[in-house]
Amino acid sequence: MLQNTSSSRPDDFMSKKLVAFCLFSIGFTVWLLFGAPPPNNLNVPDIEADQQQQSIYKGRHAISTFLTSKADEAETEIDDEDGYFVSTRILVYQLLHSPSTKLRDPVPIIVLVTPEVRENKRHRLREDGAIVIEVDHVAHSMPVTLSRWSEMATKLRLFDPTTVLFLEADVVLTRPIDRIFLDPSTEPVETDKTIIDNPELGKPPAKYVMAASAESFQREHEYPFLDRENTVRHFNGGVFIYSPSSELFKFYTNLLNLPELYYTGVPDQDLLNHAHRWGGPMPWRRLHWSWYINWSNDNDLNGKMALLNANWWGSGMRTPAVEQFALARRWEMEGFWMGKAHSSSSKK
Repeated sequence: MLQNTSSSRPDDFMSKKLVAFCLFSIGFTVWLLFGAPPPNNLNVPDIEADQQQQSIYKGRHAISTFLTSKADEAETEIDDEDGYFVSTRILVYQLLHSPSTKLRDPVPIIVLVTPEVRENKRHRLREDGAIVIEVDHVAHSMPVTLSRWSEMATKLRLFDPTTVLFLEADVVLTRPIDRIFLDPSTEPVETDKTIIDNPELGKPPAKYVMAASAESFQREHEYPFLDRENTVRHFNGGVFIYSPSSELFKFYTNLLNLPELYYTGVPDQDLLNHAHRWGGPMPWRRLHWSWYINWSNDNDLNGKMALLNANWWGSGMRTPAVEQFALARRWEMEGFWMGKAHSSSSKK
């Protein structure tokens, strides 16, 4: 279900992107498991089993990303120069069409957009196979250092009784990710009722899911990045799984009004890490190390990390090899749709 709540949102706290993120996070949270140590085994999920798995989704899952007109510091009228828009198209292509990475079973691919996103971009994404849903801004008063972060809260607008995999637009796939929904960390768990959070936040949901990957905090990390001693207590907001609920959405939006509890500079990630902190009532759990890590490097690429953090158009922490891999996915996507267009015109 998609809820329009912009008219009742206090303070201009989390304009577009953060709201969509919170609504999005609602879904992931309902299924979250308690904070657990990283896996002791080093077994990579069986990629061949992905192809043999029958009906993994069964209508219970969705994958979503978020696009706003403020994604780039300087918006361009030329769509092919809008890095976030192009990356969103690459992500949709990889999930639905690429022979090497497409999903084995059909899953809805949802792109949340804010009202300012032009219709030509929405139309293109629909043609690519995505479900495009407009969401109203979530207001906030949180100070941000990048204009695109002002929209982080709007992500929270998507919630439904399904399990949702949220992917930032700047991630690329190296292999199919069907089995991520079978990761043990995505099983729903009960909220710890013995831990009383700030009373201003209201009552959290009875069950939740928040499955994510630990922040690496370093570009030069090994593959796999295990952190066996659990020294990293924060997760990255670029990839996570949760199961939305109206209770969780209310909990998140109440938390938006208390930035002094958690804000350090990254609105959505700070909010979610506080809501799902270890020691709190809804602690996050770790996805298997082979799914994702931020600041992806050559070790991750060579090790076949499933999802790479690759902001190929910006000034990110990517390595040249990861950047080139992501750029190659762009030209693969462009070639696919050029071939489709040529084939269609030839038949007329």
